[in-house]
Amino acid sequence: MAADAPVSQLPGNTLVAVEYPGIVGPSRGALERALASLCPDAGPSAHVQLAGSALGHLAELLDQGGKLVECRLLPPPGQEDEYQYLRHPVLGDISAADALVVRIRRRVLRSRRTGEERREYVVEVVGAASTAVRFRRLADFAFRPDLPGSSTEHPTLALHRSLLHMDVDAMRAYRFGHENEEYEVTVDGTQRSALGMIPPPLFSRVELPFAYNYRQNPASALQTQPYSSSTKRTRRTARKGEDSPEPSEERLITRYVNRARWRNTAPIAAQFAQTAALPTKPDAALGKLSLSSRQETLLARLRQLMEERPVWSRLSISNQLEPEEARALTQSKELYSMVAYTFSDGPWRDSLVRFGYDPRTDPASRFYQRIHLRGKAPRAPSTRGVFKAEYGTLQSRASARSDQRSRSSHIFDGKTAPQSSSTFQLCDITDVRIAALVNAAGPANVRDAPDVRMGPSAETLTQAATGWYTAPAWDALRSAISTRFHALVDAPDSDSGSSTDE
Repeated sequence: MAADAPVSQLPGNTLVAVEYPGIVGPSRGALERALASLCPDAGPSAHVQLAGSALGHLAELLDQGGKLVECRLLPPPGQEDEYQYLRHPVLGDISAADALVVRIRRRVLRSRRTGEERREYVVEVVGAASTAVRFRRLADFAFRPDLPGSSTEHPTLALHRSLLHMDVDAMRAYRFGHENEEYEVTVDGTQRSALGMIPPPLFSRVELPFAYNYRQNPASALQTQPYSSSTKRTRRTARKGEDSPEPSEERLITRYVNRARWRNTAPIAAQFAQTAALPTKPDAALGKLSLSSRQETLLARLRQLMEERPVWSRLSISNQLEPEEARALTQSKELYSMVAYTFSDGPWRDSLVRFGYDPRTDPASRFYQRIHLRGKAPRAPSTRGVFKAEYGTLQSRASARSDQRSRSSHIFDGKTAPQSSSTFQLCDITDVRIAALVNAAGPANVRDAPDVRMGPSAETLTQAATGWYTAPAWDALRSAISTRFHALVDAPDSDSGSSTDE
């Protein structure tokens, strides 16, 4: 601290700071009215003379170590409600604080000659606040009974009022009347309840607001583009109020887009019947991505696998990797787009195809065709009423066997029960009886060119039904795989079935 810095002596006053849950005006009456709402004797007709009682009540709470302060927010003058006492107060907590209470005074000086105004602000430290009353809890729901108009108060509400004010004479004079089964009465053509229901002690048990911590999706990014080059979907999903108000074609629109889609990290999708050239290299946008050393190593491994085999399913290529590499590939799916493209339909649908390789021109690619099988999922046996210790060793053994089979989950050997819904490539089917149908050759089994079936119009293309195989050969192959798959997956259910999707 500099030697010439001003030094101020803090007053020895110890104050209590009240964070009032409302706006307090600068007038003395507003301050007294706010203090009156903290008095427990406020009731339905609080007045400013209760301000002194409120200060005494706060002092008593502090002396006795109280922790809660009730604030009964009162209606404006002239709008008093006789049922105000039924509304629950706002609860405040008494907690320790370490703050300074300052008084700010503003003076406006105006020159008589020039009329210029000059404002001065004087800040004065009143004292230190070691205790604070904070109203951070949520206010409870308000309730006002809709009672039919009458000259006398409802007996139940009268008893409630006497209990609130501790009126012993009124409580002793109360008598239970005869039961009246007329629970609703008609007043001015409107049905109203005649039960005189009093509110519960609390409507809501939630005291503190829930911290939702809303945040934008980290995978989203803002994209800005001219209105003239945008599509209808882009304009529809633009942020409201973000685009320029002028109706010119040069205005800009902004919207949130998915980073992965924006960078085009998904593999290029080709159609089975398209006549244009198939992709020979990845998208140029992928070259701008910065890869870590781990991703570079994984990319080299994927390129090696694509050289060994031109067509892979995602499951089969993932099973060739170590568990750590497979997890890293799941988090870096853009690496797929750097080594392969996919077909959106046809016998190699959703498979990863090496850039520059056209399976429609290579008869050997028939071994990479896919077949999708669906069966009824087996129901897990119930363990209700059985001690877990009895199954502890069994579960650990089953888990170990599952880990061993996970690396070969893309292979169909005809012996191991696969998942209820599985997709296999024909080259990964090792069952001897089915493999004979897969390796069948000759004009009766293999076509000269893949089969492409047309839809009802020239613009509509359906997926290829059999690929390189003839229809009879593919039907026999599909029937054999489906039968064996059904026997492994749905054997416990004799009336269940499976289906295939080529």
